[in-house]
Order: sequence, then C-alpha cells, then structure tokens
Amino acid sequence: MKQPTESSLNLARLIGRDLVTVGLVPLILSFIILVSALSVVYITHDTRQQIVKQEQLLTEREGYDVEWRNQILEENSLAEHSRIERLAETELKMQRPSADSEIVIQ
Repeated sequence: MKQPTESSLNLARLIGRDLVTVGLVPLILSFIILVSALSVVYITHDTRQQIVKQEQLLTEREGYDVEWRNQILEENSLAEHSRIERLAETELKMQRPSADSEIVIQ
C-alpha cells in the first residue's frame, strides 16, 4: 500500500476547507432541496390517504341514507290508519261502538 504523501494530505485539507467555506452554501441549499422534496412526497401520500378515507366515509353515509329512507317508508306503512284498524278488528277482536252504547260526558 502506498503511503499518503504530504501533497495529497494538503489536497485533502484544501478540499475540506473549500467545502466548509465556499461549498457550504450549495451544501445547505442541496439539503434544503432534499428536505423539500421529501416533504412533497409525504404530503402527497397523506393527501391521497385522506381522499381515500373521505370516499369511504361518503360511501358509508350513502348507505346510511338509503337505510334511513327505507326506515321512513316502513314506519309510514306500519302507521297507516287502515292497517291499524284492520289489526284491531282481526287480532284484538275490537269493534266500533254503536251509537246507543256511546256515552258523552259534558
């Protein structure tokens, strides 16, 4: 193996000193560019995840909306007056009172 000579050591020191003094600004700018690029990638990924979550929630809401409409229709059909009257007559054997069995309280 070859031993480093005095001139190669001076060259290494010179490069190191240039990086610290002259190359510091480009090095810092390169680092800032790298951080900025990684931030863009992270924010883009997070935004896409949020959009997917929003679409899932909208789909779930539409399902609940359809279920709610069906419940309203079922409630209206079960509360229909003619149905209640028919159930009272058939299942509970109820009858309308006649005019002479009615008592009016004043």
